[in-house]
Amino acid sequence: MESPSPTDGLRTRLRRQEVVTDLCRRALETDDPEGFLRDVAATVTETVGAEYCVVLESLPDGETGVCRASVGWEADRIGATVSTGPETHLGASLRADQPVVTDDPGAGERMVLPESLAAQSITSAVGVPIGSDDDPWGVLAVYATDRAAATDATVDFCRRVAALLEPAVENVRTRRDLAASKRRYRTLVESFPNGVVTLVDEDLTYRTVGGEPTAVAGVTAAEIEGESVRDAIPESLADELVPRYEAALEGESSSFEATSNGRVYDFHIVPVRDDGGEPTAAIGMSQDVTERDEYERQLEESEQRYRTLIDHFPNGAVGLFDEDLRYRIAGGDAFDEIGASADEIVGKTLWERYPSALAERLEPRFRAALEGETSSFELAFHDRDWTAYTLPVADDDGEIFGGMIMVQEITERKERERKLRERERQLERYQQYTDEILDAIDDVFYVVDEDGGLQRWNESLTAVTGYPDEEIASMEPTDFFEGEDRTTAAAAIREGFETGSVSVEVNLATNDGDTVPFEFNATTLEDPQGNAVLAGIGRDVSDRVERQRRLEESERRYRTLAKHFPNGAVGIYDHDLTYTLAEGIELGETLPAADRLEGSRLPDRFPDHTVADLEPLFRTAVEDGETGDVQTEFGGRVWRVWATPLCDADGEIFAGLSFAQDVTEQVERENDLERYETIVEVVNDGVYVVDEDGYFTMVNETYAAMLGYDPSDLIGEHVSLVADETVIDRARELESDTAAGELPTIEAPIRTADGDTIPMEASFAMLPTDDSSWHRVGVARDISERKAWERELEESERRYRTLVENFPDGAVGLYDEALEYLVVGGEAFDKLGIAESEIIGTTLADRYPDDLVAEIEPHFRAVFDGESNTFEYRTRGRDVRAHTLPVRNEDGEIFAGMVMAQDVTERREYERKLEQSNERLEQFAYAASHDLQEPLRMITSYLTLLEQRYGDAFDEDGEEFLAYAVDGAERMREMIDGLLEYSRVETNGNPFEPTDLNAVLEDVLADLQVRIEETDAEVTIGDLPRLEADASQLRQVFQNLLENALTYSGDESPRVRVDAERRGTQWEIAVHDEGIGIDPEDHDRVFNVFDRLHSREKYEGTGIGLALCERIVERHGGEITIDSAPDEGTTVSVVLPVSPE
Repeated sequence: MESPSPTDGLRTRLRRQEVVTDLCRRALETDDPEGFLRDVAATVTETVGAEYCVVLESLPDGETGVCRASVGWEADRIGATVSTGPETHLGASLRADQPVVTDDPGAGERMVLPESLAAQSITSAVGVPIGSDDDPWGVLAVYATDRAAATDATVDFCRRVAALLEPAVENVRTRRDLAASKRRYRTLVESFPNGVVTLVDEDLTYRTVGGEPTAVAGVTAAEIEGESVRDAIPESLADELVPRYEAALEGESSSFEATSNGRVYDFHIVPVRDDGGEPTAAIGMSQDVTERDEYERQLEESEQRYRTLIDHFPNGAVGLFDEDLRYRIAGGDAFDEIGASADEIVGKTLWERYPSALAERLEPRFRAALEGETSSFELAFHDRDWTAYTLPVADDDGEIFGGMIMVQEITERKERERKLRERERQLERYQQYTDEILDAIDDVFYVVDEDGGLQRWNESLTAVTGYPDEEIASMEPTDFFEGEDRTTAAAAIREGFETGSVSVEVNLATNDGDTVPFEFNATTLEDPQGNAVLAGIGRDVSDRVERQRRLEESERRYRTLAKHFPNGAVGIYDHDLTYTLAEGIELGETLPAADRLEGSRLPDRFPDHTVADLEPLFRTAVEDGETGDVQTEFGGRVWRVWATPLCDADGEIFAGLSFAQDVTEQVERENDLERYETIVEVVNDGVYVVDEDGYFTMVNETYAAMLGYDPSDLIGEHVSLVADETVIDRARELESDTAAGELPTIEAPIRTADGDTIPMEASFAMLPTDDSSWHRVGVARDISERKAWERELEESERRYRTLVENFPDGAVGLYDEALEYLVVGGEAFDKLGIAESEIIGTTLADRYPDDLVAEIEPHFRAVFDGESNTFEYRTRGRDVRAHTLPVRNEDGEIFAGMVMAQDVTERREYERKLEQSNERLEQFAYAASHDLQEPLRMITSYLTLLEQRYGDAFDEDGEEFLAYAVDGAERMREMIDGLLEYSRVETNGNPFEPTDLNAVLEDVLADLQVRIEETDAEVTIGDLPRLEADASQLRQVFQNLLENALTYSGDESPRVRVDAERRGTQWEIAVHDEGIGIDPEDHDRVFNVFDRLHSREKYEGTGIGLALCERIVERHGGEITIDSAPDEGTTVSVVLPVSPE
């Protein structure tokens, strides 16, 4: 084949240039983008001499695409789905930033061709991505059975065609999105809940009507669409709406309520603006708020009744306090009584309102109310007595949000009660005084009336006779005697009344049949009613016999005791320390025998060390009359020896009595006990011992200190000092568990010395003592910290539940390794009409279609490998952004996964519009760069030529005018350059990467070094953070801010400081200067493009610097603000997000 001539090659290039130019023109003019794409495919095939061509749109999954136009394929392939995997030629072209050319696909590793071409003898292919490298729209691909598709000219031609297709494919996107937007708008309008939504044009004509207009205006949507507002609805409603629609068309929004058909409606009228911000129409929305207004009215009435009750609370006061113990509401008659006002305490805390002592007493009551407890108590305040009640205040869901205290004055009642108690005490004291006198008499006291009845008697009569008081009350005096003694007693009573006194000895018969010899002496008296009575004393005259009997019995008991004295011996010794008597079971065993002791002196029978211990004790007893004891050692045993004096009837000491007991085992136990007590005192837990009656017999220092006592304060006290009856009863119930070998544990609040309570946990055991009784030995520990942890856990759980249930515009879920939902919540369920109970217990596969499960399941399972993932998917026609993360326990083990999902449909729509806006801005920037700068360069060039060639011909005014023109052209160039840079912040920015702001500021200072030296500036840089950012753009921001600080420093040398402070998830980097400052009214203006606060004669600049800074900072997800005032310097704060760890 002959090679094409140079002339043929030039014609081919010119032809292809003409084709590109024609297609470029059509791309800008076409209103049929689909047809244009078909023409492009046909034109490309014809121009390059290939057999096949396809224009393919990529689908969001990245693995497939849709055929939008083709040549050489079957007609039914238009709209069909084609694979775009990385192994395919189309997929490789889609993912590449350069054309993908395949020359001789049969050689080497073959790249997969589209299915429709698999059977064709394709020799060459070229694929070019359409759209941006980051987000290509699709692919333009050409296939040929010769090498036509692999030439450089074909590749260049296809690249140029792909570039001009961008406006067309964007038009396709725009039409599709516009259609979807219209469908969404129509759906919203037609489904508007509980009211009406309307669109009104500039002629005040209804264009769109949705909702329920029949309920509001009594008309249907069909009846009023196309009609004027004035004619379509009732006149009264039109009078309200027409002026407001007119105002909306002037750009003013309004809201109001109106009544129609007996219902109250809330109206909102807002303008609809075009891209230039001019109102073009108005939207009206109304919703039925009848029930809401009625509820608000009832709520107001309820609040008024509640306020009236508080303000007039009788004989007392009422207060509502919050979790900070601060009064929020107060009222009542008591404030007038004490000369105070309820307003004085509203807003004050408990400690600000009351003296410290009273506040300390009230605080636990208030806090208990916030925990759900109700209590009543009395207190003194303002020299008055009050009874008080504290109780919790909860909302409809039972959540406690505050507490209430009610007090009522009881001063007068308390005074009456005090006087009554005083009178009762006086009577009781008098009665007690009389009874005590009678009961203090050991002898029998009695009073007999003339009828022979007993009027009064003392306890001695009951004790002696054995008759109970109720039986004595029914007896006559003579019933206490038998036989002749009864006759004698009756005669003595008569004699006493006759003579005024009488004395007689008779035997008194007891209830058990015994008789006791008694001597009775009686005298006649008058009772308070003036009646004669016989009052007498009866004395037991058998005492001498009883004493003798007791003496004999005592002697026998002594002999028996001495002889059988347990584990020891008893002895009697004289003043010379000679034993006169010795008895005891240990004599002859571990002690000397009795016959060796009796008649022998103490020093003659015992070793010196024993005598040294005992002799002072024995002599003290017989010489000083003192009783004592001592411990000594004898025969390899330890003995406890007591000595006491023996006295005769005259109290003279005639001998000493000694007791000796073997206490070896007891001493050993005491030593063990001492060691045990040492251990008890050094352990960190509190240890206590309580006897059978509930009294402390031992506490260690730790236990006492926990309660604010010394150990001596508690020993001997009843446990009710620190525990209430409920706790004591519970401990007694648990004592039975110790019999089974268990160590029961109890948790309970324990009172401290200052009246507070602390939570304690105690484990105890029952141990026997020497006297066969049982003691409870417990080990207690303060669990306040643990309880605090438990409260924190509960609060954390409540906060988590609140977050889950109120998660905004989305949903939160907790799931296990089987991907089964354990907990779910969020506003999304309410909006979708799905009950949370429907989700809990279901798995991912139960809830979603298979293709969606396959897409998102890997992210859900990855959390159990410790991974967190953020991803997006589409379901139910909505775009959803989800984040999965692992949930760990205290040990760091993953026990569940959490997913947080939010509806980002509107955000994606906003991003699409923003992208369109940026593209339009980029197009404008392109036009500004190429279409404006060229004429400007021409103007500048001719002005320069004019100045060079004809400068001498100008007079002074002409030269000034020429200078103005040159300067204006230069300023125009600077403004165009600044605008171009402003418009390309998004498109020309670099990807974000870890950036050290310290390094960025070092580069900025290096650039400004000359300026800093010229102005004698002092610039201080603090420690700055490391962020994910575009380093070059942040360098622009801080160079601009530092240049401003140097420029607007005023007459003084600039002083500039840059520092950073972390605030939660954000860094605030501040640039401070001490310059001329900015009026607060101009803070917003400085961020407007080309808006200058100063003239160019005073300060140079284009007025675009801070606007460029703001746009760069917004690209980084942050914000920039100014804090300044004239002559007070300026602080510019740049807030940027913290980089992820």
